[in-house]
Amino acid sequence: MEETKGNLTTKGKILEATLSIISNEGFQNVTIRKIATVADVNVAAINYHFGSKDNVINEALEYLMVQAKDIFTCLKKNNETSELRLKNFIDRYAKSLAKYPDQIKNLIYQSIYEKDSTRNNYQEYLKTEGIELIKATIQQIRPDDNDVTLSMRAIQLLSCLSFPVLLGNRGVEMFGIDLNEKKMRNAYIDLLIESVCYR
Repeated sequence: MEETKGNLTTKGKILEATLSIISNEGFQNVTIRKIATVADVNVAAINYHFGSKDNVINEALEYLMVQAKDIFTCLKKNNETSELRLKNFIDRYAKSLAKYPDQIKNLIYQSIYEKDSTRNNYQEYLKTEGIELIKATIQQIRPDDNDVTLSMRAIQLLSCLSFPVLLGNRGVEMFGIDLNEKKMRNAYIDLLIESVCYR
């Protein structure tokens, strides 16, 4: 059985450390030794689980995709009101964007500039299931909306969540609002739900 520390396996700690380095320092500064230090594991553990730095990075990004897809499970909880499901989804999505801004920017860059979208598993997930879950939830709140309007509302929602991440610290400078602060993020989420669902 694999050694665990806290709730993470050794492999999970390595993946989280890799994502942390990418977020804080960029892809170009990821090294096996740095991953080992941040994850508090030895280099041999990284080589055992992944074999190379490129494999660690690729699997860390795939791990991030799995986490991102998991956020959408909020929208499947039929025992909650549609408003609560949407609020929980937006909150978890916003936290994920704030935690991994460079990776999200990279995904958006791939979506815009790379012709082979099959490399972007998250984009494929959005296309095949994620956006439909958002639309279905909004439709429960706005049953008279047609499919085109629901698609526009989904675009509005995802855009309003992604734009602050793309701006990064510049957004804080420009608008004087830090959406990483819980109180500010909650106010933003309430305003976003009102705008998307009730106007």
